[in-house]
Amino acid sequence: MVTVEHLIGELLLRHNCVIIPSFGGFVAKQTSASIDYRNGLISPPKKSLLFNRQLINNDGLLIAELAVQNSIHYNEATASVREVVENWNEQLRKGERITIDKVGFLFFDQEKNICFEQDRFFNLLLESYGLGKVHFLTESDVQLVQKTTIEKAIIESEKTDAQPAIVFNTESEAQKTVHAEPVVIQHPALKSKTKVWRYVAAACFLPIAFYSFWLPMKTNVLKSGVISVDDFNPFHKSQPASSVNAFKVATHQTMTFNLDNAISVVNETYNQRPYNLAGDLDFLANDSASTELPEIEASTPQVTNFSREYIVGCFGSEENANKLIQSMKQKGVNAYILDFTNGLHRISAGGANSDAELQSVISAVQAIGQQGWVLKK
Repeated sequence: MVTVEHLIGELLLRHNCVIIPSFGGFVAKQTSASIDYRNGLISPPKKSLLFNRQLINNDGLLIAELAVQNSIHYNEATASVREVVENWNEQLRKGERITIDKVGFLFFDQEKNICFEQDRFFNLLLESYGLGKVHFLTESDVQLVQKTTIEKAIIESEKTDAQPAIVFNTESEAQKTVHAEPVVIQHPALKSKTKVWRYVAAACFLPIAFYSFWLPMKTNVLKSGVISVDDFNPFHKSQPASSVNAFKVATHQTMTFNLDNAISVVNETYNQRPYNLAGDLDFLANDSASTELPEIEASTPQVTNFSREYIVGCFGSEENANKLIQSMKQKGVNAYILDFTNGLHRISAGGANSDAELQSVISAVQAIGQQGWVLKK
């Protein structure tokens, strides 16, 4: 039987927000790779987690997944989650820690404020699956190796000079001990330093030479003028233009979306204002008591002859797609539904057949605070 503690970590691998009803929610934010020059470590990209006590409304994600995984009724799953929340609150009141698999720890501080500590040994970002920390030699390590090599070479040279040479005199049949002539040797520190720089030069030159051939010959960088991280991966296979490259559809047709864009659309449609509650988290407070949705004129997919389209959103609901289109048109961008692919309505802010036209479309979208990605046909 799958427990709530185990299911939270599995859901955070596919979603950026998981809410435990009546308890709080975990919000994930992707952070880029980092380099620790002092300790010689390169860390891959990862998801940074924050716990928000105010996210208590049930969005159905956790309970529905628990019901599916354990093959039980939705009401039974709801009761199970409620029981787990009661046990957690009791543990916190006793001063105990709550351990959530692959996520981290929850505990009370001295002022009875709930605190969260993320598990640093598990990476929740699927794009970084299998990537670990990379160690490299720092400048202090190289200097230490050079110093040790020089000291060893000096000690060995002194031992060689101190050893006497024995010469046999055949005429008197007597043995005479004479000191050996000093031997001139090359200082090993110079040789060691030369080898190190050869390896460094080779390590820098080989990737540059490889990608100098790979990027223009095996990718569309020169033709499109747009470079992607996938272009640096020799094992990556480009997908056809009809596929949704910017979104990954999970088992239950869930998708990752741009949180900033969604918040901006909600602000325009429902007259809501952002309320900064806890650092990096922005929440929406509704100024209007009415919950009625505005009527949206439906749009039909348009057939275009452009070689590239600037996509600003993908929605499973046509109503939500039309809301974004209406919001962008009010700001001066003539957006439209490009097509319906894999259960998603793709919204284009404009098409282009040249780099200059495409840059003009991108500048217009960025001027109203929107972001998107380029679809090549």
